[in-house]
Amino acid sequence: MVWMTVQLSKVLSLDIDAVPVNPTASYKMAGVYSFGRGLFTRGPLSGAETTYKHFHRLTSGMVVLSQLKAWEGAIAIVGEEHVGCFLSTQFPTFKCNQDIACAEYIGWFLRYPSVWEQLRLEARGMGARRDTVSPEKFLSLKIPLPPLDEQKAIARQLGKVQAKLKEREAELAAVECDANAMLSNAFREITDGVEYLPLCEVAPLVRREIKIDPKAHYTEIGVRSFYKGIFHRRTMPGSEFSWQKLSRIHEGDLVFSNLMAWEEAIAVAGPNDAMCVGNHRMLTCAVKPGLAEPNFLFHYFQTPEGFGKILDSSPGSIARNKTLSSKKLPFITVPVPDVALQKRFARLRAYVDQVRAIRGSTARDVEALVPAMLHEIFDRRATEIKTASAISEATVVEFPSKQASIDAPFKEAVLVGAIVKAFHEDNGQPIGNFRLQKAVYFARRQMGESALDRDYLRKAAGPYNPKMRYSGGIKIATDKNWIQRATGKYGEGNALGDSAAEMDEWIERYHFNPVTAWVRDRFKYKSNDLWEALATIDYAMLALVHEGTRPTPAAILSYIDADDEWRPKIEKLRLTEASIQNVMVELEGLFVDTGG
Repeated sequence: MVWMTVQLSKVLSLDIDAVPVNPTASYKMAGVYSFGRGLFTRGPLSGAETTYKHFHRLTSGMVVLSQLKAWEGAIAIVGEEHVGCFLSTQFPTFKCNQDIACAEYIGWFLRYPSVWEQLRLEARGMGARRDTVSPEKFLSLKIPLPPLDEQKAIARQLGKVQAKLKEREAELAAVECDANAMLSNAFREITDGVEYLPLCEVAPLVRREIKIDPKAHYTEIGVRSFYKGIFHRRTMPGSEFSWQKLSRIHEGDLVFSNLMAWEEAIAVAGPNDAMCVGNHRMLTCAVKPGLAEPNFLFHYFQTPEGFGKILDSSPGSIARNKTLSSKKLPFITVPVPDVALQKRFARLRAYVDQVRAIRGSTARDVEALVPAMLHEIFDRRATEIKTASAISEATVVEFPSKQASIDAPFKEAVLVGAIVKAFHEDNGQPIGNFRLQKAVYFARRQMGESALDRDYLRKAAGPYNPKMRYSGGIKIATDKNWIQRATGKYGEGNALGDSAAEMDEWIERYHFNPVTAWVRDRFKYKSNDLWEALATIDYAMLALVHEGTRPTPAAILSYIDADDEWRPKIEKLRLTEASIQNVMVELEGLFVDTGG
């Protein structure tokens, strides 16, 4: 298929419906969010309340530009819900030439952060908040433009993915709301009418002071505000702590930052925090095992009643002087139901925390997924195409069709070498065995392979298999000295060998450069666990479809659980139906068919 690059002026033209302001009329005003978030409704404005002589009236499909904020993504497409609304003259509007361009496709292009950066560089003014983007500068932007049918297909697919992400977020928000309500009800139920005791009887304040060894290293903790947990501030030799008094932290300690407790800097020490140290600002309470449960007490201090007592024990007239008193803290009273009930509540709370974590993970995935998809469509392709003004038979780009299944060990070796080369060109670092194994899987999948090859594809998607280093494509590429073992700043891995140039012709012949660049750009910032989760869920979906089974999250979880080799993945990757659903949404975006 043919892609070309054109200026926006080829597909958009200024189209302003300027309406004179009538002092006796009322106008339904709109605004444009920054960061590609679209239009919003401001509400009615009387013509007598403005100094503007004209307003711009909106019609469906218009492109709206905020001249003041376009450089931070305040650009939008007008939908039906904003037809008939008005904007000030600071918002020029444009119409799309529907004979050659799809407004929705252009809308997605204008949501791409790289476009905003281009506009920022073009903006004029003094200071960030006075930078403006003129219609002329806006229309001078260049946009990658495939054929009209493909524009519509890309916009449709991006819209489907976004709709599913929003649907998923709404579902998780409802689940979290229900879970929070359940947790609150459970807490009220087990604390109703129970005895309250001073904290000093339930979790006394302790300081396990240590004698600092100047030659030993100590990891010092801090507590994040807003109940965000403990973090490790630094690890330093004892010689640099000589002026401080340090105390040991044990798992299960209830830890308060005396300086920031007023801002909810309260946490429970976990297993990773055990044997770390805290300075004199950390107030540590050792919970009595037979009397209380750390996470129950932690929850109490998150309730209005419990946190109110923390504020009452933090004297001071301004925020930064509100220090939690070590003398008052031990005498704060806390509810003490039967410890078995507390433990049961802690398990319920852990479940709710998992729901919150899944929702947070989904939000981060949503935040990262759409820009990644836009990068794949608009940025990577933009480096492979020519401008329309120079189009000739030589400058038209024909993208290769999907490759057939890789069945030859030699061809597999070329793919391995191409992947190592792609990652080397990006950061100059070796790629580890685990990531290389998974990169081969994703490359083969991106090229259209879906056959259930138990000799390779399944192993590549499965648990890390060190034997693959000594067989198949990796071994051949190593034997030919196309790749070699090397150590970089991230550890040992695979780098280009002395004979790497020999494979360039084969890489070109097999059209591997686009797919290996795709793998690199899509995955280089993802964690190993996410690489494995994506490959695992993707292969499980293929297997279920092959069996004639609908690949639902429950079916995928059952498939993995039924396989002795794959079962440990459930615990390792913390797989649940909810987390699998998140991965399935990301996979849909990952393998979105943009024609490549």
